[in-house]
This record gives sequence, C-alpha cells and structure tokens, in this order.
Amino acid sequence: MLIGQLAASTGLSVRTLRFYADAGVLPAEGRSTSGYRLFGPDAVARARLVRTLRELGVGLDDIRRVLGAEASLAEVAAEHVRALEAQIRVLRLQRAVLRAFTGSTDPEELGRMTDLTNQTAEERRRIVDDYLDAVFGDSPSTVADKLSMGAPELPEDPTPEQVAAWVEIVELLRDPDFIATSRRMAERARTEGPEPDVAQFDVGKAVGEIAGPAARAGVDPASLEALTVVERLASLSPAPPENRTAIADRIDAFTDRRVGRYWTLVGIINGWAPAQAPTDIIDTWEWYARALRAHS
Repeated sequence: MLIGQLAASTGLSVRTLRFYADAGVLPAEGRSTSGYRLFGPDAVARARLVRTLRELGVGLDDIRRVLGAEASLAEVAAEHVRALEAQIRVLRLQRAVLRAFTGSTDPEELGRMTDLTNQTAEERRRIVDDYLDAVFGDSPSTVADKLSMGAPELPEDPTPEQVAAWVEIVELLRDPDFIATSRRMAERARTEGPEPDVAQFDVGKAVGEIAGPAARAGVDPASLEALTVVERLASLSPAPPENRTAIADRIDAFTDRRVGRYWTLVGIINGWAPAQAPTDIIDTWEWYARALRAHS
C-alpha cells in the first residue's frame, strides 16, 4: 500500500509515517514505479504499535530494539517504567521545592533547596554518614547507632515542610561548629561510659515531670522552691549523692538546642508522630542545671 493508504488505515498523518520510515521503525518494502514508498500488510499493526509506544514516551532507539527483536516489549516496558518512576520522583521533589519556596524572596534559598533535593537517596544518606564519620570515626557507639537508625529519609513525594526540614538539617550536619560540639559530646560519652541504666532513665523522666512545671512557671532557680525540686530529684536517684556542680556540668555538656532541633527535623522528614517539644525538654534541663549550681 502507498503511504496515503497507510495513513487512512492507521489514522496517522503522512508526515508522521514518513518520519517513522526515515527513523527506521517503519521500513518500506520497496518503491512504486513512480518512486513512492510501498508498505507491506504488517505496516498497519507496526505503525499502530510505534504510535502507542511513542505516546507512552518510549524513545525511537528502544522502539527499534523491540521491532528488531533485540529486546522484548516487556523488557523495554520495564525499563521505561523505571525511567518514568525516576522522572516522577524528580517532578514531585521539584513541586515540593517550589511550594516550600512560595513566599520567599531569597533566590539563594531556592538554589539550596533544588541542589539538595535533586540528590539521589544514596547521596542524601552520604551526608548523614559523613557527619557520623566526622563525629564518631570508627569507634563503636550506641549513640552513633541510634543516629544511624534514626537517619532522615526524604520520601519520594515530600511535603513542602519536609523539603524545608531537609534543607535545614543538611546545613546543620555540615556546620563545623555543630560537628565539633557533637564530637565533644561523643568523647565525653565514651569517657563516662555507655548510656545510663534503666534506673537513671527513670530519674531523667522525673526531671521532666518534676522540674518541668517549675521551669515553665518561671520559678527562680536560686529560690527555695527550686531547692525543693533539686532535693526531691536527688532522693529518687539510686546512685550515691553526687556533687551538684558536677551534675550541672554533665547536663550542660549534653544539652544543646541544635541536637533537639535535629530530632525535630528528623521527625518532620520521617513523618514521626509529634512528641513532646525538644525545646521544652531542653528548657527543663537547663533550668535544672541552673538550680543545681545555685544550690551546690
């Protein structure tokens, strides 16, 4: 059949069929005496398959592989699915970045968001691993294990809040001062032994329950009311009485608002259920440390 007859049978334009023929995915079987292309009986099905694959976004190179029996249609479809999924992830991230940027007037912020969110999952994980390596090195640490297990994982379809949280957390993990502070905390933790036992965790919980209300109420750490809180907490500890200044020093060493902010950001990115605000917890421990020093 002539190309016009093929166009009538397939609903494709002559221009499109000519393009397919020139690209090698719809070869003609010969030429008429007048020099026009002649197509065989399988050309209708072939042209329709090419059109379908093109509408799905499959490239001409892959179409040639299928039609040339170099790859099965299922194999090409699977490859195309993977490519589309990757493209969809990028588009979702771009959409979230633009939504997060709405209202901002800082073009550099948009650049940072775009650069960081366009990274692969492996590249994003590398940022966390680099921080852990800088802080803990090769030394075994339960704290490092906890940080690694609770590492932020930006979802494939993030919200604008998750994008903003990821950008902030990367800036935090790359901050030399935060890395240095984290390293000092890790070194002190190694010096003083592993994480506290269960009984000490109970005391930590009691600090929030007993010192928390006093901190939120604005009680003066040097007051008698604060001394009552200090003595009550001391009575709950199963360990022998300890110098209050030493306890305050240890609290100061392990209390950093940026650490609390880090876990808040991780919770946003990983979609964890909201817990007690880390800032409230840190406020309580800082108040307790001041009270210990005032009544040392």
